[in-house]
Amino acid sequence: MATPMFRRIPRILEEVLGNEGTNEFVDFINDSFAANKENVMELVFERFEKRLSEELNIFRAEYKADIAELRLEMHKLISSQTKWMVGAIIALTGIFSIIVKL
Repeated sequence: MATPMFRRIPRILEEVLGNEGTNEFVDFINDSFAANKENVMELVFERFEKRLSEELNIFRAEYKADIAELRLEMHKLISSQTKWMVGAIIALTGIFSIIVKL
């Protein structure tokens, strides 16, 4: 058992219970508090784990949406860049053919 939570009881109760009864009562109270503390810690841990799982799922969904949006934007930019490159190549081919004929 860890550090006792309950160390001293009132004198009147100590007189009624006696020395051995007092020690047993204090041990009982400390064990009860320790068990309660473990239950509370377990409950808090389960809630935290559930909350963390929910938050991670939300984050993953947002992350996937952002990545999909970025991929779409990159695709549009590469498509636009390719169109400009093809247009520039066609224009330069025409310009070079005119220069060669001169």
